[in-house]
Amino acid sequence: MPQIIALEINNRLSSNTFRILLDYLPVEKQAKIRSFRRYEDALRTLFGELLVRTSVMEMYQLPNNRIQFNSNGYGKPFLVHPEPFHFNISHSGHWVVLAIDSNPIGIDIEKIQPFDLPTAEYFFTKNEYADLIRKPSIEQLSYFYDLWTLKESYIKYIGKGLSQDLNSFSIHCDNGVFKLTSQEEASCVFFNQYDIDPDYKLSLCSLSQNPPSIVLIKSCDELIKQFSAKI
Repeated sequence: MPQIIALEINNRLSSNTFRILLDYLPVEKQAKIRSFRRYEDALRTLFGELLVRTSVMEMYQLPNNRIQFNSNGYGKPFLVHPEPFHFNISHSGHWVVLAIDSNPIGIDIEKIQPFDLPTAEYFFTKNEYADLIRKPSIEQLSYFYDLWTLKESYIKYIGKGLSQDLNSFSIHCDNGVFKLTSQEEASCVFFNQYDIDPDYKLSLCSLSQNPPSIVLIKSCDELIKQFSAKI
């Protein structure tokens, strides 16, 4: 059964704690995090890495230094482990979210901000755009982010990244249930959404007909304590 863990981050992490936590990551991951110009991006990436590593350590009783990740041909990371462990991370604003399952999974969170209709027409299919503009103006912003996060969660589920043509699949709402129409991939996936913050949209794409009913929300201090206790 899939799990979703959400972390509400803040900028109160001391520079010393940041350096200590960073040292527990592989050299290439450290270099990536240090390369970010914005501290917020570095912090989100660091905590995303800590989230998945803590989950692996708890599930498999593996020490941090034995955890190994690789990536597919499109850059989607996966755990090098004999048991199936699929995960996906997303972050936006002050949230970092992690989805875990024994099957492929995709998750996306986005902060709700104003948009313009030409942008939607570029990223959405004709049917998706038609559904959007049929909505009352007061509902268009919310529905835009419904579609945006649902499409992103599906792209992350299939693990093909930017190589996936946004027009190769379409998502529509049928009696309150979001469904997929795809030209290329099997369309037997399920979409779910979660309300963890009124200023954000959070969407999940998985093979599970029994998705998580809740999102487990952790604080930064709680995660650091869990990670530190396992290393």
